[in-house]
Amino acid sequence: MTRLSILAMTSVIALTLSQSARGQEIAQRVSAVRNGTVELHFASRPGVCGNGDDGISVGRTMHVGRYSADDAGYCEAGPVRARLEVQDGVVRDIRTSVGQPRRRPSDRQVTDLGAVPATAAAAYFLQLARSATSHVSNLAIMPAVLADSTYPWRELLAVARDTATRSRSTRNDAALWLSRFASAKMSGHVNDLSAPDDDETVSDESEARTSAVFALSQLRNHEGVPPLLEVAQTNRDARVRRQALFWLGQSGDRRGLDLFERILSNR
Repeated sequence: MTRLSILAMTSVIALTLSQSARGQEIAQRVSAVRNGTVELHFASRPGVCGNGDDGISVGRTMHVGRYSADDAGYCEAGPVRARLEVQDGVVRDIRTSVGQPRRRPSDRQVTDLGAVPATAAAAYFLQLARSATSHVSNLAIMPAVLADSTYPWRELLAVARDTATRSRSTRNDAALWLSRFASAKMSGHVNDLSAPDDDETVSDESEARTSAVFALSQLRNHEGVPPLLEVAQTNRDARVRRQALFWLGQSGDRRGLDLFERILSNR
């Protein structure tokens, strides 16, 4: 190993430890509240916007939550806001939104930690995803992924593979975002979760192929996994590949997770 490689590796390790320490600092501030509601906010990654309430969008084609008729055409880019319900110093619930919040009378009772570094927030929520109860673990993935300046695929992969302590729901959520990262990598848009073909018109042929991909995903006993692996790696249509990757993640089959790792670790 060259001296330059050693120095680069040392820098990465130091940065990781720094982020972990900052995440631990957030954990301590949250647990210090003991009982009540804690709020914090941080910068969102590019392509993420929301209505300040339940509706969050990543690019033009991925939507989480819901928008009311009054929200039509409104989507504010950041920040990510997380509200945590704490009981006896332990997080019991998380609510994530993007954009300026809609204030309620109860907001006077919220302990606001203010703005925190996005990387520290991601480290904190990833730790919850790895170790909290099933409900909180599942909810912690969203704010971790939406944080700016992060590329948490390795942590998500560990969660998705943890059949011993993580629920199926949590593993599926981790795999969903892994599929999105893998799609971005294959399309040459590393770490950009907004699909590069969001603005393209969907052809009838592409629609038919995505329908075929869905049909493969519904085959019993994971019989559709081998052809989905083939489609994900060789199909020329980015939208079709993305659908194949998505269903591989939701299949719970380790071969899909192995593919994600190969794609994302290939420099």
